[in-house]
Amino acid sequence: MELKLRPEIPEDKIIQIRKNTKKIDFTKPFRFIYLDFWFELLIFPLFVICFVIVTFCGIFFSFRIEGRKNKKIFGKRGCITISNHCHYFDTVFASYVFFPKRLYITVAQRNYEVPFIRRILRFLRAFPIPATSMGFNMITRPIGEALAQGHHVHFLPEGELVHLSQTIHRFRPGAFYQSYLHQAPIVPMVYILKRRRLFGKQMRPNWITVRLVIGEPIFPPVPNGEKGFPKEELAEMSERAASWMEQTIAAHHGADS
Repeated sequence: MELKLRPEIPEDKIIQIRKNTKKIDFTKPFRFIYLDFWFELLIFPLFVICFVIVTFCGIFFSFRIEGRKNKKIFGKRGCITISNHCHYFDTVFASYVFFPKRLYITVAQRNYEVPFIRRILRFLRAFPIPATSMGFNMITRPIGEALAQGHHVHFLPEGELVHLSQTIHRFRPGAFYQSYLHQAPIVPMVYILKRRRLFGKQMRPNWITVRLVIGEPIFPPVPNGEKGFPKEELAEMSERAASWMEQTIAAHHGADS
């Protein structure tokens, strides 16, 4: 499979975090994912409130889901899901789609270091990816534990939010490497954003409709006993997912032209 060279996210499109003052010291023990029953009881009231809020947001954005048949695998085993990162609510909608199933969401370390916001992220089952060379290894075991219990883990392989963007940028490989390590399928999802129209004219950029399309699962290569990762095969997995996202976006927007 030919690998396409996709653009990096422009520096001026990256949202700057200026209040990440609660630095995390990963040299000390850190709990990435809470699987305990007591934690689920603790966050349940917040989840109910969020569910109600997201329901109203879904109505406002005319939120729709396509590809529901591809959700069947979520009831059979733990999966790694990926999506484009194009709206402030996209990860919230992802949790909405999985409710009452658990979805653990990866976020950048700097987002997890913002006072108060970090608590909300924790209660929403988000956990940080350490911005260190050992970050991948640090999250591997917690992800494996979640997947083994039949829960799901969500990655944003583009790495950064580009608000309202429908361009698929270069993917980071972490989600696909985790998929291989845990032999968990990758389920790609893509958000389609469309400007609303009033009397035939496009409304302001933030007045949009949101549609989530769930793709078919992509299974990782089976380990053959050799050390290391099959980088070419994992790169092909990444390319297959990114190409599907691009084609799905193009098909939906092309239908309106």
